[in-house]
Amino acid sequence: MTRCFLGFELSEASRRYLRQRLLPLHDELANGRRWAVRLVPPENWHATLLFFAGLEQDERARVWEMVEMAVREGVWSELAFDWQGLALWPSPRRPGLICLEAAPYPDAVDWPLTALLNVPPFSKGDVEHLKRYRPHITVMRFRRGRGARLPKALEWEALLPALPRFDADAVRVERVSFFLSTVTPEQPIYPRERSLPLAG
Repeated sequence: MTRCFLGFELSEASRRYLRQRLLPLHDELANGRRWAVRLVPPENWHATLLFFAGLEQDERARVWEMVEMAVREGVWSELAFDWQGLALWPSPRRPGLICLEAAPYPDAVDWPLTALLNVPPFSKGDVEHLKRYRPHITVMRFRRGRGARLPKALEWEALLPALPRFDADAVRVERVSFFLSTVTPEQPIYPRERSLPLAG
């Protein structure tokens, strides 16, 4: 059984755009404010579509068949999300990461993948995430442990007016990929198993 997930990958231009805006913020948070935060490598930036705690190889193949069908039918060919800004996740009181968050995407209920969430192996995924789909990209992670300085909710709230703004049209997804997921003490590792351009 392998931890894995489907995710939408950013275009290279989008990665460059985000990196230019996030590097100064990371420097301010990590060095200026001494928060225990690190930048997620840009090559790992993605919007998770459906996470699986464990799938066998044949199950992953069945899931990918549905993804291939969706790409052939052009389901995601003009996919665009309304990126709202940076947020602490899962909550400002217990932050584990900083993400670029989009508005809820109600059209996800019409995707062929969503219609199969009650059928194995799709039902093994984080079905509630996809049913109430709100894309986000993890751009920074907080380190926990003795002496680690994490932001307090009021600190983050005071910082909001100074956070960078993002042009939603400049942050575009261009591929759907199946990633394997390995969690290490340093950072997660996401080798790509399969990938297709959304334009088919």
